[in-house]
Amino acid sequence: MARTSDGPWYRASKGTWYATVEGRSVSLKVKGEAKEAEALKAWHRLMADPPKPKPIAEPKPMPMVEALTIQGIVDAFLADAESRLKPNTVRIYRYDLGTLCSAVGTVNADALTAQAVGLWLHGLTVGSTTKAMTLRSVSACLGWGVANDLLQANVAKQVAKPRGRSRSTEAVITEADHLKLLASATPDFRLVLRVLHATGCRPGEAARISAETFDPSNGVVRLLEHKADATGKPRLIFLTPELVELLKVQAERFGTGSLLRSRKGTPWNGRSITQAMMRLAKKAGVTGIAYGYRHGFATRALANGVPDAHVAALLGHSSTAMLHRHYSHLTSQAGVLRDALAKVSG
Repeated sequence: MARTSDGPWYRASKGTWYATVEGRSVSLKVKGEAKEAEALKAWHRLMADPPKPKPIAEPKPMPMVEALTIQGIVDAFLADAESRLKPNTVRIYRYDLGTLCSAVGTVNADALTAQAVGLWLHGLTVGSTTKAMTLRSVSACLGWGVANDLLQANVAKQVAKPRGRSRSTEAVITEADHLKLLASATPDFRLVLRVLHATGCRPGEAARISAETFDPSNGVVRLLEHKADATGKPRLIFLTPELVELLKVQAERFGTGSLLRSRKGTPWNGRSITQAMMRLAKKAGVTGIAYGYRHGFATRALANGVPDAHVAALLGHSSTAMLHRHYSHLTSQAGVLRDALAKVSG
C-alpha cells in the first residue's frame, strides 16, 4: 500500500491544497484556504485511486557499429590526405593503397596481420625498391589510422622492409642506351626521353612541365613545389636550346596544361613514365629505368669536369651531400683526373 500523508495540507505560496503520495507532493487542485472540506474529499478520492508511478525507462540498446574494413580505413585516410597533401602525393597513395585493397580490402581492419601484409607485398610483380616505397604508403595509412583511434596497431611496421637496390651505377642510361631507346620509342615518349636525358630531372618533375611552368625566354621550367621544397625555393629545370624549341611546339599545340602527353593526349605522370620506360627498355634490349637518365646525367657531368656544386644545383639538390652519397666514386675520380690533367698541362 502506498504511503501517504495523514491528510491534505495547504501551501500558502500556491494558494492550493496538496497531499503527499510516495514522498511526492501532489496537487489536489482545490484553491483557497477556506476550502478544507472540499480538499479532504479530493484527498479521499486520490487515496482510493493513487497515481501510478512513472515506469523507469529502460536504456536504449547501443546501435550496432559496423567494424571498419581495410577499405574503410583507406577511404578515410585518402579523404584526409586530399585536404592536406600535394595532389601527386595523394595520387601515389591512392595507387599503392588500391593494390592493397584489391587483396585485403574486405578484411576487418584490426584483423589485418603483418604476415598478410608481407605475403601481399611479396606477391607484387615489381622491383624491391618499388615494394619498399609501396610499404611506406601502407605504413603511412595504417599509422594515420592508429593516430585517429581507428586502429589498434600499425602492423606494416612489423613487415621486413624490402632492400632497395642502389640506383646509381647499375641504373645509368648510357649514350648508347639512349640512342637505342629513342629508336624504339613512340614520338610522344621520345620527347619525354629527350627531356630526361638533357636535364637530369626526375620523371615526376618532367611530368609537371606545363605551359604555365615553362619559361622559354629564360630557357627554364619553374616548379614551385618539388621533392626538396623544404628550402622554400622553386625547382629550376634548365633547358637546352633544342629542348626550348621542342617545348615551344608543344605549348603552341596544347595552349595550356601539361606539355608532355601521350598519343591519346593524356598527360604523363611519374608512374606512367616509369612503367612506359620499363616496357620500352625490354623492347629495346636495354637494362635501365627512367630514373637511370638522372644518374646518367650526373655521371656525364662529373666525368666531364663539371664542379660538384653545379651538378647538384642542376639536379635540384640544395647541397652536394646527396651527390657525394651516390657518386662518391665519380666525384673523387673526377678530382684525381683533373689534377692529373693539370700536371700534364703544367
